[in-house]
Amino acid sequence: MQNVGLSVTIDSQPVPQRPPDEACLNCGAIIPGIGSFCPNCGALKPSLRHQGAVFPSGYLGLPQRPYQYQTTRRAPQWRSVLKAVMSYTMITYLIYQLVMLIALIYGISIVLPAVDGIHYPVYIIAPILIHIFTLTGGALAIYYILIVIAISLSAAWLYITGFKGFAEELSMTAKSRQHSKIFDLCGLFFGVLFLDMIVALLLLAGGRTPIDPTNTSEPSELLFYLANASVWEELVVRVLLIGLPLILIDLVRGRLREHKYSYILGGGFNIGIPEIVLIIVSSSVFGYAHLSDYGSWKVFPAAVAGLAFAYMFLRHGLGGAIMLHFAFDYLGMPGTAFGSSSGMDALLGLALLLWIGLGFIFFVYYLVRIGEFLTGRLFMEERPTLAGAPSFPYGSSIYYGSPAQPGTGSPGSIPYQESTAPAMQTPTPPMFGRGWTCPQCGHHEARWVEGKFQCLRCGHLS
Repeated sequence: MQNVGLSVTIDSQPVPQRPPDEACLNCGAIIPGIGSFCPNCGALKPSLRHQGAVFPSGYLGLPQRPYQYQTTRRAPQWRSVLKAVMSYTMITYLIYQLVMLIALIYGISIVLPAVDGIHYPVYIIAPILIHIFTLTGGALAIYYILIVIAISLSAAWLYITGFKGFAEELSMTAKSRQHSKIFDLCGLFFGVLFLDMIVALLLLAGGRTPIDPTNTSEPSELLFYLANASVWEELVVRVLLIGLPLILIDLVRGRLREHKYSYILGGGFNIGIPEIVLIIVSSSVFGYAHLSDYGSWKVFPAAVAGLAFAYMFLRHGLGGAIMLHFAFDYLGMPGTAFGSSSGMDALLGLALLLWIGLGFIFFVYYLVRIGEFLTGRLFMEERPTLAGAPSFPYGSSIYYGSPAQPGTGSPGSIPYQESTAPAMQTPTPPMFGRGWTCPQCGHHEARWVEGKFQCLRCGHLS
């Protein structure tokens, strides 16, 4: 075996060697041997700064300079506009949820005088309902106040931390495929509400009437039980069946989170195989827990709602899951708290028509997102948009003359010296090959953009 230039001969067959990496004379960044331009500033690498060189991409003369593309794909106008329109319609629900919170606080004056007549069995789910003890009287009053405080704090946290992201969605400046807590809260609520309506209509079409045990309850009991469900059920299902098991899973994987409290409070989790399994199991248990009170019709829609609650818990935290649960369970409570003469029931009826219509859009959207997750593909993905002309004029010294000292990041006054490096020979397969090759134009330089290669010449994603 003998070395000849940049090639190695094995049994008289030349095998190409990978060209050496070089330092950019403009900014000091490392330029890969198979590349022609600095990945940091776009300047031509030193060994190619002369006419007539043979370049790795296989053509003579100076290589084409890469255009500067954005490092993230920018949503096209139709998607940004649609997202903004959806966000503005969500304001209608946010206003109504504020009314729900007022009804929650006002309901204290209705529930506390009646606590002696309410007997609440405290239970956990494992996976069947297991009764622990029963609360009534003064203990129940304290417990109820704590429930109201928990919901109020969850609402304050959700709106304060999610306001900035929601404002960007309203102004069409938010990133594509990334949603604020408020956007996900409303979108998931609309989508699951649409599914609930479809299930109810199918039951009515089949001659069955959905059973709702809350129709026979006293106002004080309704205000208490539905507020309690928003908090306690999230603790015994999402925290006990998702958060705590994840501690054991992460211990085994050696990936225990830095902030241990996040297993209780949720938020910031990436959705992987263990999380998916726990989401499905906890949602199935949650749906089955509704069988005894509501009947079989409620199991499936409750399980789907459980998927939404679990997603909010993992991505946005326990407070987000509580508020999404509160969005469903307390939906009709303003009319109960303020009375039928308040007109809240009529207002809710009109609002439901709008929200169910929006729910169809979000239901389809989340189905598409689930399909993307399962297939690993992005549907209806936009092509990258050109951010503008190159950052420097054609023929600028940043490309061809007066290079700066390495690492300075700014043009210097050192005169340009012709490279003494030998002309680079074109590498050929199979040894190292040409690295990545653009299927659109055959170029060999790319950057990594959200899981795909983006060609630096034509912008093609692959």
